[in-house]
Amino acid sequence: MSENQEVLYDVKDKVSTITLNRPERRNSLNPNVLAGLNQFFDQAGADPGVSAIVLTGAGGNFCSGADLGGSFTTEQSFLDMHNDRKHFADLLVKMNKCRKPILAAIEGYCLAGGMGLCLSSDVVIASENAQFGVPEIKRGLWPYMVTAVLIRNVGRKKAIELCMTGDRIPAAEAERIGMINYCVPKDLFREKVAEMARKLSSYSPAVMGLGKSSFYRVADMAMDDALVFLHSQLTINTQVEDLMEGIAAFMEKREPIWKGR
Repeated sequence: MSENQEVLYDVKDKVSTITLNRPERRNSLNPNVLAGLNQFFDQAGADPGVSAIVLTGAGGNFCSGADLGGSFTTEQSFLDMHNDRKHFADLLVKMNKCRKPILAAIEGYCLAGGMGLCLSSDVVIASENAQFGVPEIKRGLWPYMVTAVLIRNVGRKKAIELCMTGDRIPAAEAERIGMINYCVPKDLFREKVAEMARKLSSYSPAVMGLGKSSFYRVADMAMDDALVFLHSQLTINTQVEDLMEGIAAFMEKREPIWKGR
């Protein structure tokens, strides 16, 4: 296990687990946490022994957003604070571009910047006790950077309502509007997360990487442009060794042995 105290990192059975570890602050984000997240997403992305990533929080909460006690009381200059806040935006882009599937496992509070991390993950499983929201408007802010991922995962009317009201919604409602994949009973939460992590890590990492990249690449493309791009990606996929292994395993009625190339 490797750690920077406020973010923990572990790898087991091809799954890396990145854990926000500030339970006394509901895993709120500060510069050290952002640095740890950036470091460990890079580490997991570069590790051939990792095929899936789980992002979670310690102490019964996922993430309550920025640590307001430190975000607006610093002696940094205006420009330095502006530049530092870009680290969060860079992290969301990094998660989007990571070629390995990211599974967010959410309990308790998932608010503000925590919503950014949640919605930048590929698959989200939440315990029934989880609460989601962007309460910035109640503090005299707008969830600016979170808006980029919120509007890409939730219908516009619901997205603007959440931003304008700052209301929290329960996990069951988050599942209903497509914000998360699963709301599960609290006693089944860890089992469901482990099951999904095993599934995501069981496929060809090469094909998973190509597929995830293409999925997000075409999300904002015009239909014609998307099909031209996906046509080329299909041709590239047919040259991946794991395709032939997958076909051979199917014909031979056995589990495939992926080489990741």
